[in-house]
Amino acid sequence: MTTKGGDADKSGAERRKFPRLRAACSIRVKPIAGASAPGEGVDAMTVNISGGGLCYQSAVAVRTGEFLAVEMNLPEFESPVVAMGRATYCEKAGDGYDVGVEFWWVGWGDDSAQRAISDFIKTELRQQEPPRS
Repeated sequence: MTTKGGDADKSGAERRKFPRLRAACSIRVKPIAGASAPGEGVDAMTVNISGGGLCYQSAVAVRTGEFLAVEMNLPEFESPVVAMGRATYCEKAGDGYDVGVEFWWVGWGDDSAQRAISDFIKTELRQQEPPRS
């Protein structure tokens, strides 16, 4: 059986390079293909996010392999984080679709934004862990 991301017989924790945080944040998604006009895009909410990508809920299907521009409004960051990514899967979920996006580029011209997202997620996950006895 093949799982999301294409790895067979591996649990999510084993195949992921980045921990995932189940948190909803508002994003704006726009196909990068030349057919879209400036300012076009779809507002959406994330299902989860990591330093390597995200999953979001979409009302419309997205082609696997399609390149997307994603603008994320994360409360911990002063300005929106902009990412370019590739849709890795699109699965029917309720009335819409869950779309997985692998980040190819994140930030403001360097990789500090991707590191900041990854560090934020690690900190949030540590805070969610139950205290050790």
